[in-house]
Amino acid sequence: MSDDTDSSAAGERLPPVVVGLFGPRRLVKTMAEAGQQVAERHAPNRVKFVTGGYDDQAEAEDRYRRLRDRIDSAVFPGPWQFDLAADGHWLTVPSTHLPLTGAALYAALLRASLTIDDVDLSRVSIDSLAAADVEEAYAEIGLDTTHVHDIPYDGPESVAGFVAFHRAKREQGSTLALTTILSVERELRSHGVPVLRIAPTRSSVRDALETAVLLGQGTRMGAHQIAMIAVQLIPTGTSRTESGDYWQQELALSTHQRLLSEARQVGATVARRSDTLFLVTTTHGALVQLTEQFSTAPFLSALTAQLGVPVAVGAGTGQTARAAEANALMAVEDSVSRAGRVAVYLDDANARTDLPPGTGRAVTESAPQDGAPPIDPRAIEIVTSIAAATGAGPQVIADVETVAEIMQVTQRTGRRMLKELVDAGLAWPLPPARSSGGGRPRQQFRLLTEKLE
Repeated sequence: MSDDTDSSAAGERLPPVVVGLFGPRRLVKTMAEAGQQVAERHAPNRVKFVTGGYDDQAEAEDRYRRLRDRIDSAVFPGPWQFDLAADGHWLTVPSTHLPLTGAALYAALLRASLTIDDVDLSRVSIDSLAAADVEEAYAEIGLDTTHVHDIPYDGPESVAGFVAFHRAKREQGSTLALTTILSVERELRSHGVPVLRIAPTRSSVRDALETAVLLGQGTRMGAHQIAMIAVQLIPTGTSRTESGDYWQQELALSTHQRLLSEARQVGATVARRSDTLFLVTTTHGALVQLTEQFSTAPFLSALTAQLGVPVAVGAGTGQTARAAEANALMAVEDSVSRAGRVAVYLDDANARTDLPPGTGRAVTESAPQDGAPPIDPRAIEIVTSIAAATGAGPQVIADVETVAEIMQVTQRTGRRMLKELVDAGLAWPLPPARSSGGGRPRQQFRLLTEKLE
């Protein structure tokens, strides 16, 4: 009783998992039935299986894409379909495939002996299985392999020769073709070749589904691992002389604003360490999204282009926030040493990956990102009115008193309006100006009228 309780409690601590089942409809039905048994072994509602069955291999990618955002791992019917997904670059989650080895061959030979009259199991052609698997299976049942011919699976391109192989062996006296590929089975039938499809046993299906559940749990747990992204501005010699401290602070505010806009879309937070260094705290799953599965540098190209100064980016993961931060800071130093030409990623095993600049996720200044809220029309109206009244050109500076006077409201309302503009990304708070007469310095804001163009 205690063991069952402990097992249930352990299951509840594991993240819920959704596994996608892909393949021909009949096989997917068998996989789904086995999935019910697998789900019952786990804590209630912790494992779910969704199906993506199809009638033709040409439909496989479409079925996968429809489910890819809902699944944590996937199971394919065999190595060919798995390799097609991987080579086609549409595989997005850890995946496995059903094993097609000795047990599957035993089952196919037994079905053939029970369902096909006058079949000679010692004169067959077999595709996909390795010669060693075929010889072992035949040795177990005491049959000679002298006239048993096999062609192993050797990558997706090898499948194109399966039909010709079976037809040739049929002409040489083979009584039955055994294939693992639905399309091969259909074409052989159309040519009148006796054929039977090798299908995995239910036991091997359950084993593959259990493997997929473990892969999915690893995905979910890994996706929540802490990750840090360090963004370091690299001011040039010319930029350091422009407007002194004010220019530095304005550049820092601009960088912070852009990073906040991007971070909101992946649930990340941004901390400003200095006028030139920023830390984005996120998860491994979000980092995968930002880097397009570690194929491109996050933020690098867009920030460099929009800020007008080089930017270095370093990303890191770790078992703790401190470890992730340390890796991110080491990575950004490496990026700085190469003038920000590439971003650098250090994982929790200190394995390094260079991330080249690319289109990536654009950090835009005015256009809303996918899913980002549009600029509030009221905020646009306020900025337009103030800019028109001041006639100050592109550099519009305002304070509470100015806004209250132009908009004909109280100073309290004017202060609230300025806060709305800051929240909408249409105003920056500037460093407080020193007052020659003493007293509290007046807080001024730069209105970003260029965002209205």
